Amino acid sequence: RYLPFRSQRERINTDIDEDEILAMLSPEELQELQSEMDVIIAPDENVPVGQRQKDQTEKPPTGTFDHRSLVGYLYWEKESKRMLEEERVPATLLPSEVRAQIQRNARLTNEVREVTEEVAEEDAANCTEGVEIIEETIEVEDVKVANEKEVVVKKEEVKLPVENEPEPSGNETNLESTLDKIRSNNPSVTEVNLNNIENIPKEMLLDYVNALKKNKHVKTFSIANTGVDENIAFSLANMLKENRSITTLNVESNFITGKGIVAVIRCLQFNETLTELRFHNQRHMLGHHAEMEISRLLKANNTLLKMGYHFEQPGPRMVVTNILTRNLDHQRQLRKEDDGVQV
Repeated sequence: RYLPFRSQRERINTDIDEDEILAMLSPEELQELQSEMDVIIAPDENVPVGQRQKDQTEKPPTGTFDHRSLVGYLYWEKESKRMLEEERVPATLLPSEVRAQIQRNARLTNEVREVTEEVAEEDAANCTEGVEIIEETIEVEDVKVANEKEVVVKKEEVKLPVENEPEPSGNETNLESTLDKIRSNNPSVTEVNLNNIENIPKEMLLDYVNALKKNKHVKTFSIANTGVDENIAFSLANMLKENRSITTLNVESNFITGKGIVAVIRCLQFNETLTELRFHNQRHMLGHHAEMEISRLLKANNTLLKMGYHFEQPGPRMVVTNILTRNLDHQRQLRKEDDGVQV
């Protein structure tokens, strides 16, 4: 009985075309059949776990992968965090008036503390009245700093002196007379150094820049840490188009953005005199695009030999280094040719 039954079952199985049956099923029926088989049929233990799982990624793709966009996004995320960190370090970047006020208040606080300690010792010895300290605060450009302090001792008012003079910058340049000499094209003025004179009016800085357009004797123009902004940077760019005497320009530690620096660099294709340009330590970060544009524009200049700036991106840094090396070799070759002609 067993053998006939087995042969009959094998005959039935050979008559079933599984591929034909599966081809007749709809996608929904195939999915339902797959779900039932996953429940009925136990997974093969010899198959790795990662390969036993069915495909559950039915979500359509969100779009094509753009590696450049991802790298750019990560870069700006990093730069944004860095800018936020720099915002927490205002010691060297605060306006000069605020820094001077903070220094004065620190000295005033020490003097008040000394006076208070002396009065406290006297009161403790004589059992007299206590000491009342009155403090007033003022707000300077959203930065609250302690101002004049008054100490009242036994109904006697002791006022500490208030300093109104700004901290000396160490630069003794006479602004008016120097500007007049530049305007008159005085040959005795070959170097103009206005570094660290932070109270120079913007109008006077513009007068200096405009006076240098026609000047033929000034070789060095330094205005580091003088509050130069983007508007003055654009004026500097226009000045470099006309000036043919300045070889060194220093605008470090100011408030020039990437657009202002790019404008200055763009004008160097019309200037064959400037050999050194320094613009490091600006309040605003230049950014990746500005550095790329600087490296691109400098390819048209053959005379710039020194640049005072640390590039954040390795690509523009390498390009500018190669350009400056090329310019140095070019100038060296010109000197050799001149020596040969003289001989």
